[in-house]
Amino acid sequence: MLAMKKFFFKYSPLVWVMIVIIAALFAASTAINVYDAIRFFGANTAKTIIAAIVATISFLAFLSAVAAATYGRYVVKDGYLYCRFGFFYTKTKITDIFQLTEFTTLNKLVMYYTDEKYSVAVISEKYYREFYEALKAVNPDIIYTIQSAEEK
Repeated sequence: MLAMKKFFFKYSPLVWVMIVIIAALFAASTAINVYDAIRFFGANTAKTIIAAIVATISFLAFLSAVAAATYGRYVVKDGYLYCRFGFFYTKTKITDIFQLTEFTTLNKLVMYYTDEKYSVAVISEKYYREFYEALKAVNPDIIYTIQSAEEK
């Protein structure tokens, strides 16, 4: 049995800004709605309930944003590639991946699947080879190609 391998997401600065803004907005929404629920408690039941519901939803969205910021990774485990984004994940059979292509001019690593779909691996360039080797240990048929600007 192969050991589990983890590859952490490398978010761009724009994604970090967006995650922080989203987390801040939902934190503020949570605080405002908790304040409103306390303020309306006993005076207006409907407003209290609505504020409590919105505060709960906002808090869950805040937790999701924080989880996405702190727990974004790919995990190679038991023949599958798990793409974890906070509380959410996708699971792909590694045998469904047939090629990884590194686009050097874009600093992107693209995974191609047998169902004619593809996705960009959001990891640091320094881990591309290690990522490929972890996948290849499960599926020896995966090929790795490099495309540079000169090859266009």
